[in-house]
Amino acid sequence: MPRRLYAYFGIVLLGAVILTTAVARAFPVDVWAPLMALVVLNVLTENFAFTLPLTGSVSLSFAVTYAAMLYAGPLGGIICATAGSYTVAEHRAHKPPVISLFNAGQLALSAGLSGLAYAGLGGQALSIPGIWQAGSWQLPAAAAALVFFLVNVALVGEGLTIMSGRRFGDVLRSQGFLQYGASHTVLALLGLMIAGLLSLPSWVGLVLLVLPFMAARRTFRVYAELSEAYTSTVRSLVTAIEAKDPYTRGHSERVAVFARQLGEHLGLPRGQLELLERAALLHDVGKIGIELDTLSSPMQLTAEEVRLIRRHPVLGSELVGDVEFLADIVPVIRHHHERYDGAGYPDGLAGVDIPQLARLMAVADSYDAMTSNRAYRPAMTRGQAIVEIERVAGTQLDRNMALQFTSMLALGEDEEMLHEA
Repeated sequence: MPRRLYAYFGIVLLGAVILTTAVARAFPVDVWAPLMALVVLNVLTENFAFTLPLTGSVSLSFAVTYAAMLYAGPLGGIICATAGSYTVAEHRAHKPPVISLFNAGQLALSAGLSGLAYAGLGGQALSIPGIWQAGSWQLPAAAAALVFFLVNVALVGEGLTIMSGRRFGDVLRSQGFLQYGASHTVLALLGLMIAGLLSLPSWVGLVLLVLPFMAARRTFRVYAELSEAYTSTVRSLVTAIEAKDPYTRGHSERVAVFARQLGEHLGLPRGQLELLERAALLHDVGKIGIELDTLSSPMQLTAEEVRLIRRHPVLGSELVGDVEFLADIVPVIRHHHERYDGAGYPDGLAGVDIPQLARLMAVADSYDAMTSNRAYRPAMTRGQAIVEIERVAGTQLDRNMALQFTSMLALGEDEEMLHEA
């Protein structure tokens, strides 16, 4: 990691320590038992996050932290947030301790500043009798949720910006941070419900608050299982494609890797990256309907054979078009052989009329085709392929995307792609 990143981590941690010290003096906790129950709940929710398609990792941690801040004050929010910052998954992944410390620091700052915004606007701890009925907490609570979101996104986004060397805005889009606003709002409402349950007499609230978490966890699990089934279906289709043509074995997987990395380089949102990867895996699925002799012929193809091969984007789009969870990638599959100058197929689209993801995938597809052995020619070297891609930039390929790709290759990012694949 660059030294600048370590310096940034140090600043965040120092800021977290200073803020926590000040908050502890100004806002001591008076309700330790409910707070400890929330701490335990937060540790559990953070360790049972789900990875979902198009959204990434999802946990209910913010809802618990937000409830702790509203119910026990700013210090309660800090304690709850930092307690859930280290997970078993991080330990198993052997992440550097400095990453875990940074996560604890940025969460402490997010929760602490959120709590100060709540208190500064007149909000009082919801554990105080009569506060719920007073009705003076709504605006401060909304502001606190917004502050937590903005601080969290800014701190994590800046860290990723320093680490990747990319622009801050590109990082926000590629990581999908700006898409989390809706889920953040839902989790804030859940946090309010948790704080309300804690205000019930005795420990009835603590027992009742487990129920919505169990329901949410079950919902996420079902969604994750469906996602896994979809992924398995996609992989099976890819296997069927490659069984038809031994010369393209591994081609779809490589195109998916190259396309996703180029998409990240261009700053595409996470949801778009997921769609792009799925489309890349299936972009040649239409070849299932073409004879093997035609696909692997070392001889010059006849006009009829060329016509058949040029049908595979249409066949592929028709095959996946009947599958509901693949509907979004139909235009990408259909148009990945269009040319930027309008001389491609099947529809002769040109320029920006070609879907963005199809233009992007065309670059990745072309590079892998150039650098792979085929029945009718040997593979190009990496240098030869770069020269060729730059030559056809603006005619066959989107000029900006093609040049961004060759620039990425020159930086050696393709080696990282293949390592990750």
